[in-house]
Amino acid sequence: MLLMRSLRECDDLVTLAVLTEPHANGVIQMMKAPKFLFLLLTTLLLDLSAAAEDDLTREIKAATLVKEEQQAPDFTYQTTDGKALTLSALKGKVVVLYFFSTKSLPACVSEMRYLEKEVFLPLGKREDFQLIGLGRGHTREELVQIGGEQKLTFPLVADTQQDIYQRYFTKFSPRMIVVGKNGKIASLSSGHHEFEGIVKLLAILTKELAEPAP
Repeated sequence: MLLMRSLRECDDLVTLAVLTEPHANGVIQMMKAPKFLFLLLTTLLLDLSAAAEDDLTREIKAATLVKEEQQAPDFTYQTTDGKALTLSALKGKVVVLYFFSTKSLPACVSEMRYLEKEVFLPLGKREDFQLIGLGRGHTREELVQIGGEQKLTFPLVADTQQDIYQRYFTKFSPRMIVVGKNGKIASLSSGHHEFEGIVKLLAILTKELAEPAP
């Protein structure tokens, strides 16, 4: 296996950092290579990366059971503090559904801290907004612990059997959905984005919150 990064250019040669299988312990060997070879390898790696990204995008799309502008599938949920409600009862509000999974918990926890600080604290007191975190495969007890440790104040729902998740997706976490005031899906996103994703989310929320209630 060859891992390569351009360190500096010198005329027609490029310094490469090469990591091979025998040096998997992290020892990096330095070597000189013609610039054309460097460019060729860079192009090849970029092509392979783009192809892999395209495959993943198609796989994510195939695993998504809903699409933007369709009515969000209704469900009944109970938060960790015992409050029960249905999604349809929130019509007239902009609702963010954040599905996270035990399998990607560390990164999801980091993203939930961003949601708490950048989204829920500024918007949570609005009567036309709601943020719900849905723990795919989590128990109520696990979510109580996570919420306490991370000081999360937005509602958390234990989707232990993934009944809610499977109304929207077949695999991949985290997933985020913005439901508009009309009950239709305004936005779908997948993967860990943290700050960059929060900036995009806030732009979407600004637009949706400006819409009149149906």
